[in-house]
Amino acid sequence: MPGLSTISLRRFALDPIQSALAGLVAVALLGGLLFSALLGNLRILGLVLAGSAGLLLIAHPRWIWLLLLTLLPFSVEVKNLLGAGHNLVVPTEVLTPLALSAAMLMVIRNGCLKWSTSPLHIAVGLYIAVQCLSLLTTQVPVVTLKALIRNLSAFMGGYVLTQMCVQSFEDLKWPFRLLAGSFVLITLYGLYTQFSEGIAIYQEIAAPFIGDHCIYAAFLSFPAAFLLSAVTQPVRQRWWALGLLGLFAIAILASFVRGAWLGFLILMFYLLIHQRAALSFRYALILSLTVLIGLGGVLVFGLQALIQERWETLFDIRYVANESRIDRWMAAISMWVSSPFYGVGLGCYPDLHYQHVYYARSFEAEQHMGAHNLYLEILAELGIIGLFAFLLLIVAFLIETRRIYRLGVDSPEIRAFSLGLEGMMLVYLVHVLVNNLGPSDKIDICFWTLCGLAPSVRCGLQWLLIQNKQKGASP
Repeated sequence: MPGLSTISLRRFALDPIQSALAGLVAVALLGGLLFSALLGNLRILGLVLAGSAGLLLIAHPRWIWLLLLTLLPFSVEVKNLLGAGHNLVVPTEVLTPLALSAAMLMVIRNGCLKWSTSPLHIAVGLYIAVQCLSLLTTQVPVVTLKALIRNLSAFMGGYVLTQMCVQSFEDLKWPFRLLAGSFVLITLYGLYTQFSEGIAIYQEIAAPFIGDHCIYAAFLSFPAAFLLSAVTQPVRQRWWALGLLGLFAIAILASFVRGAWLGFLILMFYLLIHQRAALSFRYALILSLTVLIGLGGVLVFGLQALIQERWETLFDIRYVANESRIDRWMAAISMWVSSPFYGVGLGCYPDLHYQHVYYARSFEAEQHMGAHNLYLEILAELGIIGLFAFLLLIVAFLIETRRIYRLGVDSPEIRAFSLGLEGMMLVYLVHVLVNNLGPSDKIDICFWTLCGLAPSVRCGLQWLLIQNKQKGASP
């Protein structure tokens, strides 16, 4: 009938697996209500509701992926939740097993595994294989096993699930909106914690969700780097993007993390070089606005003295933070020399640092932490083979982003997306030169999601291009 739309009931049909899950949820809810009423214990009902929600999520992998990314800024480590001193990071360490179950269920339901073809998969597979094989050569097997479980969890939740949930460029609209809101909330909360206590260097920010100022700055660097790179293109809603960029820029500036500052400085030069053939007033305006926002934040919040202190100690090797980094770097080199090809084992650097201390009086000598340099840490833990595999992964990632850029020659949004991916990776690679950014579920899942987006979107764009050509060729 004209003016009316029809809805096919087939849209709501359940396959056998979904029907079974729906039945289990219904039975669990009825049983939970009955037992909670009989025993007068609401905990039973709460557990049943949580289990039912988990079963429903397993049938929808994309929901888990969206939840994982949206709630990632607010993940928090709960101490001794499992007893015997074991901690649990919620919700990421709860959602990741659900994500794996959902991924396997999707494969069973479809009867096949949908996967984009990409050289990045080979590089990623090699890097993961090197980590797994380190179990055979590690000096501390238990530590390596724990590190491997943690890394594989982030890999599955970030890289694998992204491959399954993102099949086209259009699939990113809702994730981007949810992530923008989530990052804005954690940024505002972080600024609140700083101003309520008084801004200082080395302070905890956004506790209990983050706390560590380096992790906070690195985490916000992902959306900030994406936006800074993307707004160099004539995309729609650019002023909204600039407003968000200004908020993130102020937060990163107020974190006093020099590694993040250096990353954005290099990113600006990279974008300037990349845009040199089409340098315009627009890019100059964006660059000027970014600088002015930073200077305005410094003046408004009275950060001049703190910034001057950070600058004056930048090249002082006797400054405690710099001395600690030298100690950590030299210890990593010493570990690598002891096992140059295979390394001492994944995750073993903190446990073996005491055997390779360079500065005996370093104020961080007794602390259980990383090498303050990801490349040296990989070299120490996985040897030359591991570092080669990691660098190969980065090269393969950049090949994918360049392919996306060429596919988007007529689309500012696609070009902006490609530059945004490169910007996030560049800032991350610079930041890890001088700071510990892990182990952290926030940084690790962001890194693997970033890697997973490139081949998924590129494959979707190529498929769309083929379809458009076929439509154009048809009579």
